[in-house]
Amino acid sequence: MTRQAQVGIFAILALLLLFGVFFVITDFATRHTGYRVGIHFNSAAGLHSGALVYFSGVTVGTVDSIALLGDNTVDVILAINRDVDIPRDSKFLIQAPLTGDPSLVIVPPLPKARPVGMLGPTPAPAAVPVLERRVLPVEEQPQGTNTATIADLLEQGQGEVKRLDSMLAELSRREPALLNTMQSALTNANDLTITANRSVQQLSAQALQIADTMQTSLGQASANVVALTGTLNSTVSSNSGKVDALLTTLNHTATSLNSSVDSLKTLATNPTLKQNIVATTQNIADTTKTIAYLTNDLRQITGNPQTQGQLRDTVAQIDAASQKANSLLASLGGTSSVPGIDANATPYPVIYPPGKPGAPYPSAAPIPPSKGTTASNVPGNFKNKLGSLVKNLYAVQIRVGELNPESVRTGNLNPLLSADRGPQTDFNVILLPKGNTSFMAGVNDIGARTTYNLAAIGSLGNGIRVGGGILYSRLGVLGSFEHNHLGLEGRLYDLRRPTLDAYLNADVAPSARLFFGERDVTRAVRRTVFGLQLQF
Repeated sequence: MTRQAQVGIFAILALLLLFGVFFVITDFATRHTGYRVGIHFNSAAGLHSGALVYFSGVTVGTVDSIALLGDNTVDVILAINRDVDIPRDSKFLIQAPLTGDPSLVIVPPLPKARPVGMLGPTPAPAAVPVLERRVLPVEEQPQGTNTATIADLLEQGQGEVKRLDSMLAELSRREPALLNTMQSALTNANDLTITANRSVQQLSAQALQIADTMQTSLGQASANVVALTGTLNSTVSSNSGKVDALLTTLNHTATSLNSSVDSLKTLATNPTLKQNIVATTQNIADTTKTIAYLTNDLRQITGNPQTQGQLRDTVAQIDAASQKANSLLASLGGTSSVPGIDANATPYPVIYPPGKPGAPYPSAAPIPPSKGTTASNVPGNFKNKLGSLVKNLYAVQIRVGELNPESVRTGNLNPLLSADRGPQTDFNVILLPKGNTSFMAGVNDIGARTTYNLAAIGSLGNGIRVGGGILYSRLGVLGSFEHNHLGLEGRLYDLRRPTLDAYLNADVAPSARLFFGERDVTRAVRRTVFGLQLQF
């Protein structure tokens, strides 16, 4: 028997093993009691009346009849069990085995796959359109699919047999070179095995040496651990009282903090306090409006040239009286040197209005030159004291800060912090900034999410100041500690969503301060802030 014949027999046997033999018995009950549907096929492929119909591998009916149409296609009528509904999107296949009768297979559409990692039974499929329980016209019937026939398989197998024959011929031609290559590979593998055996022996000897060294080191380490454990035990025994005292102190601190928060919550929910704060805010607004009106009236009054002349005369009279009082207190006698009031006094330089050179003010009369002291002789410490008095009365504070990029956009977000990074500008006015009790009023983040401040601050000494009121338009408290040119500052506000801000301050000039800190430090949405604070 030639090699080609052997290959052919092998291919035929392989094809025979791929197909099974199915024997079915015609189900007459289904044909007479079920419902009928029509399926359109290009070819019947040996299908005949009485052939079984399978739905998902289960027998659900038989082939009732097969009709040849005018276009040489076939119309297959199926008798289906009335308890079975066939989805309209199912696939209809004719299965023709090598032995046995052909059958018709219905493959329903696959259900939706479950997500990866989920356990449990497969959920019931959603409602899908089903095939009507009657024989539809040919143009409305589902289109069946003809599977590959034996002739198709044999034709394909003939091509594969030819490919196999060419592969065997190629293998026969290359067999000597392959054998030589395999022999060389075996020789190299044998040499590699011998070399690996020697290397393993050397590594084993070195591993034994390392194990001995590690055993010695482990013994020393165990002794050190025992000694360390003993030292730690003695330390814990001697300091257990201190640890208990520390835990007791922490417990008392937590209790006190809880009481403080309850008290603050009680104040926040007190309607009388809220009404007082609202009334105070309204009074401040009315006072600010009144001050604005007074400022406007004062500007109009001081802009009048006649009023300016009268004010100059009044100031001159006050200056003369002040000099006389100073002289009287100094030597029990009064002297002054005010132009226009005292004789022989040096006149002030005449200042002309802009655009009218040479024209004096209405109240500025020519004063004869005289010798004596001028107004510039007023003691300089008087001006310094006046400036210090003004600084002690009020201070203007400007804070310009920049925030880091927002890293979290989920969870309990801070309503005061947005994705905006700034710069943010805060403006505050502080009354009695150096007194034991001072008051602060101002606005935050001007031009964006503007909020307001209105708080009272008291000094406890040693650089510690605490206060409370409205911070960022919410009820809160604040505290600070300053030593030399460094300081710490904290702000706790918003009873609905308690927010804690912490800052580190560093003075770089008498009126300039750098600050660095965290907004909402107790949550994941915290934002880093840094900037410059100016206070005049």
